[in-house]
Amino acid sequence: MARIRRSAGSGRQPRLVMRFAVSSLVAFVLVGSAISYVAVRQARGRAETVAMFHAQFVTEAVLAPQLSGMTLSAPITGPGLAELDTLVRTRILNDGRDVRVKIWSSDGTVVYSDEHALIGRQFPEEAASLRSVMVGGVEGGVSDLEEAENLYERGLGSKLFQTYVPLRDGSGAVVGVAEIYQRYSVIEGDARGLVGTLSVVFLVGLLLLYAVLMPIALKASRTLRDRNARLLDTAGQLEVLLAREQETVAELRRLDRMKSDFVSAASHELRTPLTGIIGSLRTLERAEVGNDPSTRNELLAVARNQAERLFRQVRNLLRGAHLEEGGGNVLVEGVDVGSVLSSAIDQFPGAASRVRVDVDDIPVVGTDRQRLEEILSNLLENALKFSSAGSTVDLAGRLDDDLLILTIRDRGIGIAPEDVEEMFERFHQVDQSLTRRFGGLGLGLHLVREMVAELGGSISVESIVGEGTTFAVSIPIELARSEAATSAI
Repeated sequence: MARIRRSAGSGRQPRLVMRFAVSSLVAFVLVGSAISYVAVRQARGRAETVAMFHAQFVTEAVLAPQLSGMTLSAPITGPGLAELDTLVRTRILNDGRDVRVKIWSSDGTVVYSDEHALIGRQFPEEAASLRSVMVGGVEGGVSDLEEAENLYERGLGSKLFQTYVPLRDGSGAVVGVAEIYQRYSVIEGDARGLVGTLSVVFLVGLLLLYAVLMPIALKASRTLRDRNARLLDTAGQLEVLLAREQETVAELRRLDRMKSDFVSAASHELRTPLTGIIGSLRTLERAEVGNDPSTRNELLAVARNQAERLFRQVRNLLRGAHLEEGGGNVLVEGVDVGSVLSSAIDQFPGAASRVRVDVDDIPVVGTDRQRLEEILSNLLENALKFSSAGSTVDLAGRLDDDLLILTIRDRGIGIAPEDVEEMFERFHQVDQSLTRRFGGLGLGLHLVREMVAELGGSISVESIVGEGTTFAVSIPIELARSEAATSAI
């Protein structure tokens, strides 16, 4: 297979190099043509600007002094005409660039021209253009030799450039308009020279481009062929790595989302009881409040309840960290289940009126008292939190052979079937809106499951949305007693 790929690459190499040669040639020609077009236009524009400056110089430096004191409202004749002819032939028309000179009055009458047949002729159609020049502007452009006023210029060249320049007297007032005709071939000569220069430059540049880049292209073609073969050989490995990377990214995003949710919930849940404690203590500092026994006892009860709430939250956080590090040894001792139930209920003010206890006559059993109490308090807190204040919570306990069975049933919002498995995950909340409404860190049920597992037991749940939830915990008592005996030995 590798030899087949190399053979195919060798066949493609000449075509790749040929495509490079053709595409670079086309690109170079297109770029060169565009640059030449822009450069020629700019050169022609600059040449026309120079022609207008030249006409303005001729008018102001040569014609204006000669015409000083003359009246340009009527055709120039007699000695003035002869002197002007001599000046025009010797100072203006002798350079081969300027070919015609006309002087206009404001009404469109030619008062002077080196072509005497034009003197005295009137061209009213030129009056509008002349008036715009007489206000002080300079106008130039390619002559339309088909116009009547250019009849005698048709034989001077196939294309002429004409410039209208205002004529001023000694005071600076405009008294007429000078029109200077120049051969356009002079202007085009500059442009043609530029085109020739650019053509030579681009041709040399193209040859240098091929001389420099063709060896590089051949070498690059061989390198690309070899690299393509290696890439084909490793494509499968990259796909596997990409799949693993995507799984890692998804897991990192999930963990980051869990971290953000936990930080947000923890900051709120820890701040809330602290706010209640601080508020109660500050109120007690006021003399009129501290001297009232009933108010003082009420505020102390609030502070105590919030402190107990804060204690439970911190305990859960510490327990979670402890489990993360591997947990600890189960301390098995004789436990009175009834007293554990009472102690768990007492952690929640007002819970005694809502919790209905139905516990069989259970003798002292061997288990871990602290873990059992934390299991019951977390399940009770969950049941009380997710049910309305007027509803009841049933707490039942019984022995079944070597199992201690504890059940807690509430009549709250219930849990959707699709959320039952995930609700025991660490920091998990069924719904963000529920988190904001009911609070909590999402640790309670996770800790319950882990501590039940440490005791060798199991937990199950039954729930109907809108009707309530029942948790059932089974702890093997015989296993606890066996561990107690082992510890004693």
